[in-house]
Amino acid sequence: MAQEPSEYATTAYLVIQQGPQAGKRLEIWIECDIFLEDLAVHRKQASILRTPAGFVLYDEHGSGDSFVNEQPVREQFLKDGDQLLFGNTRLTFFGHEGTRPFQLASSRGRELHVLRNSDPNTSVIAKLDISGFRGAMRSFELFPDMTIGRSRECDIFLEDLAVSRLHATIRQLPDGGYEIEDNHSASGTFINGMRITRYRLLEGDALQIGSSRLIFRRSRA
Repeated sequence: MAQEPSEYATTAYLVIQQGPQAGKRLEIWIECDIFLEDLAVHRKQASILRTPAGFVLYDEHGSGDSFVNEQPVREQFLKDGDQLLFGNTRLTFFGHEGTRPFQLASSRGRELHVLRNSDPNTSVIAKLDISGFRGAMRSFELFPDMTIGRSRECDIFLEDLAVSRLHATIRQLPDGGYEIEDNHSASGTFINGMRITRYRLLEGDALQIGSSRLIFRRSRA
């Protein structure tokens, strides 16, 4: 998949929903090639071009196997939320509101718990180091039950349309460890590249939720 030449970024992106690269976010630059790890996709399957009227998908192969919202297309204007299918790879197109500049992750939960007294018997602190797609890093201390999602009611708020409103929950276990549970999210929760439903977190585990990468850490208080 290739776009018209220029050096600047557009205001759209794709999120792979199904296929070997599920969960991966693909920024649409005005000049770029997007490689899909799918043998059922042609060498040059399609192009997405930015026009004055919006983004247009062109089927380059001409065999009628580029789909938008389950319909084969040769040429199709794309709108926010459209479902694309190439070979065995399903993607969601995001544009307009969904492609505004991302804010840093914020933690409502940290603000709610800031006045909580420390447990004198606790010697280990669990935290998430969060890296957004612009490379900014923040750390949030974990408490017994915290939610992650696109809703501002979540303890850790991620402003990203690839993230579900209530995407995942992190809970402390009776033995002091932590587990993460995916709340039937659309784009999935990934640990070390593997999509999970529920998983016990280990030191250094890398979580991928939408465009954000989160590292689980435990340190001495």
